[in-house]
Amino acid sequence: MKVLYFGKDSLPEFRNAVITIGAFDGFHKAHQDLIQIVCSQAQRNYGQSVVITFDPHPKLILDQHKENRQLLSTIDEKIQLLSQTNLDYLVIVPFNFEFSQQMPEEYVENFLIRNFKPQTLIIGFDHRFGINSTGDIQLLKQYSDAGRFQLIEFSKKEENHAKISSSSIRKAIQENNFSYVTQHLGRPYCFQGSVVRGRQVGTRIGYPTANLELGNIDKLIPNPGIYAALASYNNTDYDAMLYIGSRPTLGENLKQTIEIHLINFEGYIYGENLEVKIVSFIRPDQKFDHINNMVEQIKKDHVEIELTLSKFHLTYPNIKKNPSIAVAILNYNGESLLRKYIPGVFSHLPSNTTLYVIDNASTDDSLNFLKYNYPEIKRIALQTNYGFAEGYNKGLGQINADYFLLLNSDVEVKSDFITPLLHRIQADPYNMAVQGKIKSLDEPDKYEYAGAAGGLMDILGYTFAYGRMLQNIETDSGQYNLPREIFWSSGASMLINAAMFKSIGGFDVDYFAHQEEVDLCWRIQRAGGKIWFEPRSEVYHLGGGTLEYSQPNKLFLNFKNNLSTIFKNVPYYYLIFLLPVRFILDSLIAIKYLLSGNLKLFSKVVEAYMVSILSTFYLMYKKDAYNLKISSSSIGDGRLKGLLRGSLFIHYYFFNNTTVKKINEHYIQK
Repeated sequence: MKVLYFGKDSLPEFRNAVITIGAFDGFHKAHQDLIQIVCSQAQRNYGQSVVITFDPHPKLILDQHKENRQLLSTIDEKIQLLSQTNLDYLVIVPFNFEFSQQMPEEYVENFLIRNFKPQTLIIGFDHRFGINSTGDIQLLKQYSDAGRFQLIEFSKKEENHAKISSSSIRKAIQENNFSYVTQHLGRPYCFQGSVVRGRQVGTRIGYPTANLELGNIDKLIPNPGIYAALASYNNTDYDAMLYIGSRPTLGENLKQTIEIHLINFEGYIYGENLEVKIVSFIRPDQKFDHINNMVEQIKKDHVEIELTLSKFHLTYPNIKKNPSIAVAILNYNGESLLRKYIPGVFSHLPSNTTLYVIDNASTDDSLNFLKYNYPEIKRIALQTNYGFAEGYNKGLGQINADYFLLLNSDVEVKSDFITPLLHRIQADPYNMAVQGKIKSLDEPDKYEYAGAAGGLMDILGYTFAYGRMLQNIETDSGQYNLPREIFWSSGASMLINAAMFKSIGGFDVDYFAHQEEVDLCWRIQRAGGKIWFEPRSEVYHLGGGTLEYSQPNKLFLNFKNNLSTIFKNVPYYYLIFLLPVRFILDSLIAIKYLLSGNLKLFSKVVEAYMVSILSTFYLMYKKDAYNLKISSSSIGDGRLKGLLRGSLFIHYYFFNNTTVKKINEHYIQK
């Protein structure tokens, strides 16, 4: 993006310019959508994308009420935010009283058309200009009808039935509603300042603070109080405790200060610039009878702030406007699958997406194929075949992104399947994972066994899915075309919050493969997260491409890992009743294999139980370890959706409920 100062810099000869005009105070989500439209339209027109803005902000010249003159963003902040877009030109026009006194027609003809020659003008529905704001969208339509430029009206943007606007965000800041502010800005509200020396009171009480001196008096500063915040220094964000106030405990009529304590930070930062990002209001400023009482309260604030920031880090990707997505395909000797299915995946990636292949020490030519045919794909070469669970953990541990899109190497993609998943997961800050329709590549009208239209679990821990009950796999006739919360999302195609994945421990590395996503999603639900099915996303899975369904080893992993999943996630008092019932039912399944002459499958069920029994103390250790991770990753009250109140086998064999659609909705936890 090139920044031009009108009246100082020479303007280029604009051709097919797509232009928008505004103050863009705060550069909130509606502004961001508008700029995205401008850039897209310019690309279609083979022209330039141009934003015209003003400095100083017009309200600083025209509005005499001090409370209305405070700004969400300085001109430098505005430049920095706009530079992160695909904009070609930012033109900053000096605003003064004389400029504001132009007649609307004079503004359009002498300023806009003569200098910028717009091919297309994209303007907000409430845009006003000219003397006393007498120019509006209706006047611009007259010029458009006369063929002077194409006019596109940008309608108001709402989120949760609330109009997104700079004024509503200012009001929310004044009301200490920073969740609203972050949601509508698409980022935390921030301000910048240089670190100056204070009275060193913070150091003496164990909470050294950086005193900030702000450079712009027109910047809106939040109310006095204590805040959970982030402090950005040298391109690194540090968790922080922010204080704004006049320190009433230390004296009367003291000057208001802004002080910030960087948690777990050591370093000399006097004279340095810090950017403060406000996450949440904790409490108002108050006067204490004694400084010791103040210190005790600060300690309590510290605990609350760390909990608040932990939750923020886990939910923030769902608020960001353009989050980064890492599509990760785990590969082991799958060169033939990569050759066949990578082209479709690669051709349907959104712009904010990077494709990774995590290779589990393949002995075929997989990595060379990618190196010479798809150099844009990032390759992570592991030194050992760690299997699905640990292979993903080790590979994803090397990737920084807001979301991971886990995709099997034997999945065919025919359309953009990622954008619908992203829209679904960002619909609620608590949405942590989502899957789309997973259909059979061999029989495209049917669902595929691994996940189908979203995973469920019965009260005894047996898994099934919308579209697949036991071995009965349904044809997709639109019966599951509504988005819904589910119990588990299939690892064949799953978009998951990367921070939550890492915080909660990722996949259980002892699983190697199978049931690892069930265990992961169960833990996420216990931490307060939600798992979703989004029908607008659709992929086609070969199935058995990495581990055949009929293999004895798969059966062993299925039983062993399912028992481990139950043991780790079910309270001990319920395990006393659950495990004996499971043993009886699983024994009947094993006997069925034996009577049918399949001794190998019978032995694998027995082996799974023997391994699980011998691992009891180890499972108890893991249960405690994962409980700690769940506690530290908590974003809300744990609850289980997609749980069948009853037995899968009873519904299937006794009530002939061979599809989920036949089960009364009352029986499934929603």
